[in-house]
Amino acid sequence: NSFVPANGRRISNGLIENRNKSIKLLKHSSNGYLNWHRFKTRIMYSLNKDSTYHLYPIKNKGDFTE
Repeated sequence: NSFVPANGRRISNGLIENRNKSIKLLKHSSNGYLNWHRFKTRIMYSLNKDSTYHLYPIKNKGDFTE
C-alpha cells in the first residue's frame, strides 16, 4: 500500500471521489453550461455546506435579535 498513515490514521480518497461525483452529476443534469463562470459558481455553491436555499437566512431557535 502506497498510503502512509498520518497521525495514526489511514488516508482515504472518499471525500474527493464524492466531490468528483457531485460535479459530474451537476454537469450531466445541466445539459452543458456555456458560461464557465456560472458553472464554476454553481459547483462552489453546491459543495458549500453553509449555503442556504432561502431568500432570507433562517434564524436559530432562541435568536430573537434583529
